[in-house]
Amino acid sequence: MNSARYPFVTVGEQHMYMFYSDGPMGTIRKAVLYERIGKNLFNLGFGDWNGELNQINDFGRSNNGDRDKVLATVAFTALDFTDQFPDAHILFEGTTLARTRLYQMSIAYNLLEISTYFQIQGLKSESWEPFRLGRNYKAFLVRRI
Repeated sequence: MNSARYPFVTVGEQHMYMFYSDGPMGTIRKAVLYERIGKNLFNLGFGDWNGELNQINDFGRSNNGDRDKVLATVAFTALDFTDQFPDAHILFEGTTLARTRLYQMSIAYNLLEISTYFQIQGLKSESWEPFRLGRNYKAFLVRRI
C-alpha cells in the first residue's frame, strides 16, 4: 500500500503494535492489539496507549489532525500481522457508531488498494456479506488473499 503511515514496532508476544502520532496536540502513543477470540479469528483493538493503566484507550479522541495516516498505519499492522498469521481473520468495529462509520468510509475510499491484499466482509443485520459501497455495516472482517 502506498499511503503515508507512521513507523511501528511490535511488542512482545502479545500481537501488539505501537507507534506515535504527531500533530498539533503533540506526540501521542498509539497501540494496535490483535487478540485471539477463536481458532483463526482475532479482534483488532486500537487506540491511544495509556501508560499509567498499561492498556489501550479505544474511546479517546486525540484530534491530532492525522486521522488518515493513523488509519493507514493500522492497516499496515494488519499486513504485517497476516504475514505472520496468513490464515488469520481479523474482526473490527468502532467503539461508537460514528467510529464504525469512519472505518467504513476509510475502507470505501481505499477499497481498490485494500482489495489487492484483503478480502473484506461487512456485517449487515446478522449475516456477513462481501463489502459493497453504499451499504452500512456494523462490523468488518478481513482476511489476507
